Amino acid sequence: MGIRVGIDLGTTFSAVARIDEHTGKPVVIKNSFGSATTPSVLCFGNDGSVFFGEDAKSMQASGDANTASFFKRSMGKDLFSIDILSKTYNPTDLSAIFLKKIKEEAEMQIGEKIDDVVITVPAYFTHKERTATIEAGKKAGLEVIAIINEPTAAAFAYGLNDKDAEQTIMIYDLGGGTFDVTIAHINKDKIDILGSDGNHELGGKDWDDCIARFLVSEFNEKYGVDIGEDPLMVDSLLVTAENVKKQLTARDTVNVPITYKDIKGSVEITGQIFEDISQFLLGTTKDVIEGLLDALKMSWADIDGVILVGGSTRMKMIHSYVENMAGKPPLGGINVDEAVALGAAIRANITDKGESMPLISGRVQGAKAVTDVTAHALGMISISEDGERFVNSKIIPKNAKIPASDKRPFKLRTRNKDNELEVYVLQGEHDRPLDNTITNKYVITGIEKTTPPNSVIDVSYYYTSDGVIQVSAVQQETKKELLIRIEPVPKDMAWTDGSPKDSVQVQMPEVEVLLAVDLSGSMYGLFKRNNRPIDKAKEAMIDFVNKMDSNHVKIGVVAFADSTKCVMKPSNNYKNVIHAINKIDKVDVGGANRAEPFNLSRSVLKSGEVRYIVVLTDGQWSSQNRAISEAKLCHKADIEVIALGFGTADHKFLKDIASVEEFASLVDLSELGNSFSKIAQAIGGSGGITV
Repeated sequence: MGIRVGIDLGTTFSAVARIDEHTGKPVVIKNSFGSATTPSVLCFGNDGSVFFGEDAKSMQASGDANTASFFKRSMGKDLFSIDILSKTYNPTDLSAIFLKKIKEEAEMQIGEKIDDVVITVPAYFTHKERTATIEAGKKAGLEVIAIINEPTAAAFAYGLNDKDAEQTIMIYDLGGGTFDVTIAHINKDKIDILGSDGNHELGGKDWDDCIARFLVSEFNEKYGVDIGEDPLMVDSLLVTAENVKKQLTARDTVNVPITYKDIKGSVEITGQIFEDISQFLLGTTKDVIEGLLDALKMSWADIDGVILVGGSTRMKMIHSYVENMAGKPPLGGINVDEAVALGAAIRANITDKGESMPLISGRVQGAKAVTDVTAHALGMISISEDGERFVNSKIIPKNAKIPASDKRPFKLRTRNKDNELEVYVLQGEHDRPLDNTITNKYVITGIEKTTPPNSVIDVSYYYTSDGVIQVSAVQQETKKELLIRIEPVPKDMAWTDGSPKDSVQVQMPEVEVLLAVDLSGSMYGLFKRNNRPIDKAKEAMIDFVNKMDSNHVKIGVVAFADSTKCVMKPSNNYKNVIHAINKIDKVDVGGANRAEPFNLSRSVLKSGEVRYIVVLTDGQWSSQNRAISEAKLCHKADIEVIALGFGTADHKFLKDIASVEEFASLVDLSELGNSFSKIAQAIGGSGGITV
């Protein structure tokens, strides 16, 4: 059985650490060059060989075009890939190759097998970037126990100082390609992450780019040649710029020799120039910090100290800038290059509760319980309350403790088959969906047809302790957990900037409703001049029409007594529908009750995906058996029958003709309006569907 290690998979440098069985302390496994860190660079040979680390970096510096670096910055980006020697690699592929290489080198150095790992990621990594990291680990042949945020890993390493006093610290983590800031409360037994923020496209490479641009500009001014036009020269300059950056941590001035074709030149750069040309990058880190403090309702007065993490924090300007912001020097006692790997090794050898794994020494030093947070709110594409636009409906807020979960119900009008619900999950805090990261399209399947057809699907959203999103769903009526198919996000999501009413993404099924009105003599209240049942019925039906959505619901009217007549076929023109209802008491279908409305209605209801007959009656029918038989034929044709009776109507008969018992009601005439309102809700009027 192999050992458990922590891997700091960095943008520019990576490190592997383990726990010393005898001391319980985390230690970095040095590479074959005797260094604690390994450059995150690959170089592919024509013979199929793959070089990594220092060897690959040297080849990159010499202008070898078959190198790959900074691929961590593109983790999780579906469209990013590079072609090397007729093969295509995405960032996950490159990370997997690199992880396998440093794992094999570490095994060779310690003479032990490595099985299980904890891999670190920037706190600001999204779901896609985290899952891509886990996939890279698996492709490398590693069992990924967990992934841990880099600042959280650094907090573990800082805890090795065995300070008993409780402290609220800020972790300023500036790596080669990413920047994170995290605020944590640390005591002897626990690390409580209060909040994180960051920018995963800001890092030491951006300072390198500033130096490289300066060198190109100065060389052009001195020698009249734009070396920035030569791709191989640019690659070489970026390596040079990184070395210049490191030299400026110890020196005030660096003279940079640059040879291009027959020109042997040089450019001088000072520490002050370096700070001036990269001042805007410092300001970006300050903006992130102030945003986090504001979000947590904290100030610098609440921070006991700042620990610096990541090789890029060795720059003198970083120390000065942080000291000016905090009003005190950064805290010591932590190795900026090794801290993240050491913390990951601790996490790999403790339980979720912070309990130490068995060791010869008895205990992992630095073992603590930890509660982490998510750096991104989790939401979904939804429709605004006024129905006019698509919005990000936030479900789990930013900086919520993880693991975290919440649930949202969806109304779905079910059909005989092919019932599916599409959910687009977002990460971010912006109201406009496209201003956030759309993680995935989740297609919920296996939904059964229900009667009434409006089903409620409970969709649950989870943030795991790794910060990875999971989605599950249950159909309320059946209590069954539903299947979920994850699909790539379509390339064209521009529809989210349009109106929900116009979007094909949320088109409602076409619904047809026939209002079948009993016009036998009792509806006219022969002995009353006012408050006739037919007048109450007309009022209730008009209110019903006004509650429906003409975009997807057509309404028609049928009258029946001794005979049956279609007064108006289903239509989206509600003005005409209301006019037909107002005139229905003038329709001549006789005064007795020998007819039934179902045969005619079945022939009228043809085009709707979902079809209803709403029967309104106030008395006994003389042809009940025939009516029941015809109603059953409607049920078989997937036409829902709602039976609403009052006066001397027979409740048992209403239940016989209704498609389900819940659709049969015997009400007082004064409650007719409320009953129609409930029917409108069951069928689904304007705003009745949640998306």
